[in-house]
Formats: sequence, structure tokens, C-alpha cells
Amino acid sequence: MRRVTLYMSQQIAAVTLFATVVLCVAVLLVQSVRLIDLIVNRGVGLSQFGYMASLMVPRFVALVMPIALFGATLFSYNRMINDSELVVLRSAGLSTWSLARPALIVAVAASAVCYAMTLYMMPAAAKELRFHLEETRSQWGAALLQEGKFTNVGDEVTIFVRERTGSGELQGILYHSQAAGETAFTVIAERGAVVETEQGPRIVVLNGTRQSFEDGRMHLVRFDRSTIDLGGDRKASENYWDQPEERFLPRLLYPSETDPNDVYYRPKLIAEGHGRLVLPILPITYAALALAFMLRAQFSRRGNLGGVLCAVGVMTVVLIGHLSLLNAAGRNLDLLPALWANALAPLLIALAVLYKPRKHKRRAPPPETAEPLGQPAE
Repeated sequence: MRRVTLYMSQQIAAVTLFATVVLCVAVLLVQSVRLIDLIVNRGVGLSQFGYMASLMVPRFVALVMPIALFGATLFSYNRMINDSELVVLRSAGLSTWSLARPALIVAVAASAVCYAMTLYMMPAAAKELRFHLEETRSQWGAALLQEGKFTNVGDEVTIFVRERTGSGELQGILYHSQAAGETAFTVIAERGAVVETEQGPRIVVLNGTRQSFEDGRMHLVRFDRSTIDLGGDRKASENYWDQPEERFLPRLLYPSETDPNDVYYRPKLIAEGHGRLVLPILPITYAALALAFMLRAQFSRRGNLGGVLCAVGVMTVVLIGHLSLLNAAGRNLDLLPALWANALAPLLIALAVLYKPRKHKRRAPPPETAEPLGQPAE
């Protein structure tokens, strides 16, 4: 029995892992299009781009793994039915519950992985991704890679760079600032480099002049070394409101009562917290649904296409119900019980169907042969 369980569990786990990787790569390629701008206009390297793209994987795994497990369960058990392996195992005395155990073991393991993703990996990766995006976008030196073009930083600063070397050094810098309430000035320097400070990004310029026009006179100052402020103060990020996907479970279920944004988005935050708890239940629910349709169907040499289609249909209804109720619960918290029921009710029904003893049809006894007429009784 242990060998059979191990064999079936390995088959289901292998197909689940393969399907999860394929689906995650497909979704990642689509979602990574949003980050292409960082390479084209911000000068982000491929290694950094790959790292930021990988930070989106935990969310995809939590969404894709339940579907991959459902498909792996259907595929594995349908193949065993077509190869008559399940018929042999039933003939050896294995019950329906025993045959369902390998898939349920894999489902519980997948549920544990999904809990690790939703409760820790997803918010941690989302915060890390936001940090790198803000860091990249605050480095205005990356925008200066457009050599020979004027770059506007907000409405007050214009920068021109003649050339940028491979080492990151800037050649031929023109910087013009016309901040409101301050005297406009222009800085022209031979070379410089972008540096990051605690106050934000700066350009250290060498061998240049600073020109300004004030009181009807031109003021010219020569310098060997100076620093130019590019804006983008780091302290501004401290006032950033954490998005729901960036929060851990306690901050979702118990949002702040003093933060106006938390008060306004309270239903959405609480619904997201419950969604983090409900989503990992779906692998077990999907696996139980697949098992109920595959193991309770009557054996047919023509296959079990009807059971497969019914299982896919029911799984699709549960998936659509989960997404719809999660979205609706973000506006009305009274729908949270329905969100939980959508995941638990099909699971309980499927487990009850699997646990129910299988009824065997009794064959009718052969008809008794009547004694021929006319023969004397002994």
C-alpha cells in the first residue's frame, strides 16, 4: 500500500510541478512587459531586470498552483483508468479512499506552499519590488542615457548630457534650474557622475561654471567641484501608503483606525486578508473535486470524458466564484462567509462522496432449469 501511495504521489507531484513552472513562466512573460520601460528608458541591466521580475513569482505561484494540481490530478487518474491500473488496484482490495489518498497528500503539501506564499513570500516580495522600482525611478541618471537629448526633471529642471561612458561618467553636462521663488541659474560642466545620498540623487560635477542673471547683471562663478540636486527626495517614500499586496496578514485583518487611507479602504484590506487565508484551501478543494468525478465514475473502455468535462466545469465555477466574491467582499464585508463557503462547501461534499462506500451491483442468479414434463418422479 505504501509503495502504491508513493508511486501515485510522485506522479501527481511531478505533473503539478511541471504545469506550475510552465504556467508561471507564461504569466511572467506577459507581466514583465510592464518592466520593459526600465530597460529602454532607465538603463536597468538584465540581471537587475531579472531579479525584479522574479519578485512577481510568489503571487503567480499561489494563483497557478491550485489549477496546476487540478489538471495533474485529472491527467494522472484518467491515465490510470485508461491503462486499467485502477481496475487492478480495486481488484487488489484498495478502497476509493485509499486510491484518493495520494492526490490528497500532494494537495495538502501544495496548500502548505500556497500558505507560505500568501502569508510571507507575497508581501515580502511586493515590498522588495516596490523598493527597487522607486530606487530605479529616483535615479535620474539612468534617464540621462539618452545622449544628446534634453531631459526634463519635473517642471523646474532641464538636463543635457553630450555623452555617457560605460563607467557611468557623464561628459558635457548642462543643467538649468528655474525653481519657483528662486533665481534661475545654469550650470555647465566638463564631466560628472550621479551619486545616491540620504537626501536623494545628486550629480557631482567637475570643472564647470554657474551662471545666473540677477539685478540686471550676469553672475558667473567658476568651480572645480560642485553638487547638483536632482530632486526625488527619499523622505517622500516614507509617506507612501502600503498597498494591500505589500502588507502582512495582521495589517490586513486589523487596519489602522487613524490612517485616513486605511479607514477608507478598510473593506478592501480585510477582504484581501481573508483571501490570503482562503486561496491556499483551493488546492485541496480542486483535488477533491477531481477525485470525486474520476473515482466515482463507472469504468468504461471508451474513457471518462464526461467525468473530466464535469470536473472542469465545477472547478471553473468555484474559481470564478472565488474571484467574484473576493472582489465583491472588498465593497461589502457581509460576503466574506460566502467567500469561505465557496471554498469549503465543495470540498466537504467531494470528501463525503469519496468516503461513501462504493456500491457494487449484484448479478442476478441464473434461472433455474425446469424439470422436463412427463418424467416420473423418483
